[in-house]
Amino acid sequence: MGNGKIIFHIDMNCFYASCELALLPELKNSPVAVAPYASRRKSIILSANYEARKYGVRAAMSVSEAQRICPNIVILESHMELYSEFSQKFFDYFFSITPLVEPASIDEGYLDVTEVCKNINAVDLAKKIQKDLMDLYSLPSSIGIAPNKVLAKIASDMKKPLGISILRKREVPNILWPMQVDTLPGVGKKTLPLLKMLNINTVGDLANYKDFKVLEEVLGPTNSRSLIALAHGEGSNVIDVNRFSENSSISNSQTFDNDEYDISNMKSVLKILSNSVSYRLEKAKNKAYTFTVQIKYSNYHSVSRCRTLNNPINNAKEMYLLLEDIFDDLYDVDSPIRLVGVSASKLITYNDEIYQISIFDNLDENEKKQSINNLLSNLQNTFGKTVIKQGIDEKNSDYFKYDKSYKINNRNG
Repeated sequence: MGNGKIIFHIDMNCFYASCELALLPELKNSPVAVAPYASRRKSIILSANYEARKYGVRAAMSVSEAQRICPNIVILESHMELYSEFSQKFFDYFFSITPLVEPASIDEGYLDVTEVCKNINAVDLAKKIQKDLMDLYSLPSSIGIAPNKVLAKIASDMKKPLGISILRKREVPNILWPMQVDTLPGVGKKTLPLLKMLNINTVGDLANYKDFKVLEEVLGPTNSRSLIALAHGEGSNVIDVNRFSENSSISNSQTFDNDEYDISNMKSVLKILSNSVSYRLEKAKNKAYTFTVQIKYSNYHSVSRCRTLNNPINNAKEMYLLLEDIFDDLYDVDSPIRLVGVSASKLITYNDEIYQISIFDNLDENEKKQSINNLLSNLQNTFGKTVIKQGIDEKNSDYFKYDKSYKINNRNG
């Protein structure tokens, strides 16, 4: 890789499905997909293993369509808390290699291994990481090696599953330019037809497009400059270590394989992400005051909005209703999206919580709820999580069902 930076992009292959298969190895050769509500035909596929993909099953497809094109597919209920646990495990493993780790989402991250590779060849290190991830957690991964994050991300997509690919800056004309232009991040269903209208079909066509003013008129100045830079392999090689700070915030995001237009699919993913963040808050005995929704559109433009509460929360239902409200205010209904993310920040532990009571609140009722919650926590800590549970409204009883028996076992531990 020369004297420059060595950046790894590590992407877990069909992550949600792989997590389920790690606990159900008897299904590893069967077509398997994961959905929020496995029994509902209108539910959307979140992840499908490669056996299912052979039949054309893809993320964001309805369960009914997946069952139509692959009649023998096994649809499993999603367990976001399980995936969060797996994610925490493999990110902890990444930190054992280098402190320079940046999460890109729940199932992928960037590592700056420049210093590490002074003592080991980059490809040998990548092979070791792949093997460790399989041996420890039964998680297949693909690794891209490059001098910056953009090229590393593209490289990790070049060979799946279990691929290791190198993309050097000098190789961009020979390797990247012949690829279809929608290989570049930010070129989706909306942008692609506009580029094809200009006879831009490959990355090379874009990189060498002569009439920049025409491109600006079609895509806008910012998008045009950004895409041309990407086509030339330009990108940041700085790892944002501050993105991984459990003490300051807890976040999750979901990237769609294709531009997403369906608002119901977006809301389903938003609900799953909310449940995952809620679980992680509860597990850390935290509540949060501030909640943020991030949306990344198909043109790679990102927007976000946050809201701060008077009283902190960690309840999944309350959190979803809040995040949904933020999402509705933020989302441009005419624009397809590629990513939805949520985060909770301004965290506080249960013991540090200061409960701010409104003049309209019932003081006795708040004290009663707080006493019940404290008693419940003490009983669960003493006798286990399942010995006693707080009652809920029956009509909401299926809201985010979660099987507590799903736990990750370190196979070497």
